[in-house]
Amino acid sequence: MSKQLTEAYIVSATRTPIGKAPRGMFKSTRPDDLLVKAIQS
Repeated sequence: MSKQLTEAYIVSATRTPIGKAPRGMFKSTRPDDLLVKAIQS
């Protein structure tokens, strides 16, 4: 018994920071707060 794979499509995207720069905009933002914004978007 095998299942046939179906195609997947990306219908939306969210850009999030991947790291903290010493002088960056998110330097004082906690990682869990960044995650909340990504999940909510």
